[in-house]
Amino acid sequence: MTTLSVTVPDMACGACVSTITQAVQAVDPSAEVKTDLASKAVDITASVTAEALTEAIQKAGYTVA
Repeated sequence: MTTLSVTVPDMACGACVSTITQAVQAVDPSAEVKTDLASKAVDITASVTAEALTEAIQKAGYTVA
């Protein structure tokens, strides 16, 4: 399992949270995604690489810090 904690500075609303969650779960349907909109934090537990998770978020149009 891979655990990834990132900041997504341009995550600004509930729709952003939904889009990011869907992007991650598109590469790993069993991924667990926890978001904190106030701190713009995204914590992911998944069975794919951190690089694949980061790439999925970026392809959805978001910056990963």
